[in-house]
Amino acid sequence: MAQKERIPQLDIFRAIAIIAVIAIHATSRTLAETLGTSMFHPFLFINKFSQFAVPSFVFLSGFVLFYNYIDRPLGGKTLAKFYSRRLIYIIVPYLVFSVLYFMLKMTAGHTWGLPVQELAAKFGKYLWTGTAYTHLYYIIIIIQFYVLFPLILWCLQKVRRMAAWAPLIGLALQWGFVLLNKYMTNHGYWQLSKGSLAITYFSYFLLGAAVAVYYSPLKKWLIPSREGWRSGKGAGWVVLWVMWIAAGAVHVELWFNNYTKKTVINSLWYEGFSNLHALLSCLVLLQLSFLLYGAGRSLLTRLLLSAGACSFGIYLLHPALLFFYRKLPFHGGSLAYTAAIAGGWLVAMLGSWMVVSFAFRYVKPAWIVFGSAPQQVKSAPGKAV
Repeated sequence: MAQKERIPQLDIFRAIAIIAVIAIHATSRTLAETLGTSMFHPFLFINKFSQFAVPSFVFLSGFVLFYNYIDRPLGGKTLAKFYSRRLIYIIVPYLVFSVLYFMLKMTAGHTWGLPVQELAAKFGKYLWTGTAYTHLYYIIIIIQFYVLFPLILWCLQKVRRMAAWAPLIGLALQWGFVLLNKYMTNHGYWQLSKGSLAITYFSYFLLGAAVAVYYSPLKKWLIPSREGWRSGKGAGWVVLWVMWIAAGAVHVELWFNNYTKKTVINSLWYEGFSNLHALLSCLVLLQLSFLLYGAGRSLLTRLLLSAGACSFGIYLLHPALLFFYRKLPFHGGSLAYTAAIAGGWLVAMLGSWMVVSFAFRYVKPAWIVFGSAPQQVKSAPGKAV
């Protein structure tokens, strides 16, 4: 079977998503610290508007998996290779960082004096739930999708046209669970941490699957061009971007009213606008990635490609740098505070990027810690996307 064309623009997509992830984490404390001040709304906007980050990564995972495997026979050899790669490049780094963050958490909390059995039980729970640190839940979600992937792939290979309905199926499953969890929990039947369950991200994963299956025909609409504007596609692009900005702005405003006016509304409004904004973000980021890549080999394009290629390692490492950065003493007014928050983002983003990039370039077993090496520093041909 012929190798599918590589899509380097996806590294730009990853870079934008990881920038948003770190923006969320860098501003996580500002909402409580700036409430009632003039700085609150800008920080709230950055934090809440960037919430598309993890859903975008889930969308991209769905896209990459189905783009690469939709036309491959689903045999034992294919599955064995699929899971062995995930074990090596996803689960091994997850285990390494779970241990490191567990040690960091125990040291910060001065809890090493607990009985060995209690420490082991605590670490086992953290490992199983992805809670050794706040960001590791994402790996648990992705592992769940890897488990489900062969079944979904088999269904789409058997009935290819089902891919057109996949996003709606994903929405139905996701919202069915959201509604069930909300109202069943309210009546005391169960209590689930829905943020660490794959079903709460089904709409993004299956949107990625649908775009991957129909990528060739969709590419004409997805990729902005002068020809597209002349043929009338531009109106659709404008509508997409306006809806994206509007959905994000409404989501931010709902949270602003909640924080400042203590407005009480049904939580499904937050869930709905967050879901809509994230779904639109997946398409907007895809378009933006092609636009930025089309700018040629500019410095910005090269930097984004590099950051995107290192994004998994950056994701794993950046909270540790942010943790130590926040130990630094802070003094000053609102301007200094804003600079300190921006500094946290810079340290977390640039610092982890430099460490990961250096490790891949000069440390041969860096994959143990940071996963698969970027395409440009591999000695052999890599994956298709």
